[in-house]
Formats: sequence, structure tokens, C-alpha cells
Amino acid sequence: MLQLSAQATHGGQVFLLIWGVGALTIGSALASKKGSGWFRGLIASGLEGRPVEQARAKNFGGLRLIAAALAGAGLIGIGAAAILLTRG
Repeated sequence: MLQLSAQATHGGQVFLLIWGVGALTIGSALASKKGSGWFRGLIASGLEGRPVEQARAKNFGGLRLIAAALAGAGLIGIGAAAILLTRG
């Protein structure tokens, strides 16, 4: 994504900035205990008829790690977009 935005006009760089802000916002919200608990509850309530999958969804511990990685990618995207926008 960074290579495409570096080759493109300001539209790709603005897209990278907007994507970075969105990824940072969603990732940091889901990385919190309250956000990850809400998301687990949402997924588990959708699996009402399947108790095995529901138990797996409730006990999945990697959600906060994945969300933190998404927030980190968003932070990198914001920084890269800011650098690319100020350069060109």
C-alpha cells in the first residue's frame, strides 16, 4: 500500500491517511478490554445455535493482539501519508 501511494498522486496519499486514521481508531477501540469484550459478545451472540463455536469465540485471546497490530499499522500509515504529502 505504501508503494502504491508513493507512486500515485495526492489521491492515493490522502487515501492512505484516511485508512491510517480509520485503522488506528478501530484498532485502538478493539484493543481495549471494553471494546474486545463488546466484540466477543457480538460474535458469541451470533453463534447462539452452535455452542462449540460460541465457546471458542468467547475464549479467543488473539483479538487484542490483532487489534493492536491494526492500530500499529494505522499509525505507520498516518506517518507515511504525512511524509508523502509534505514531500510532494
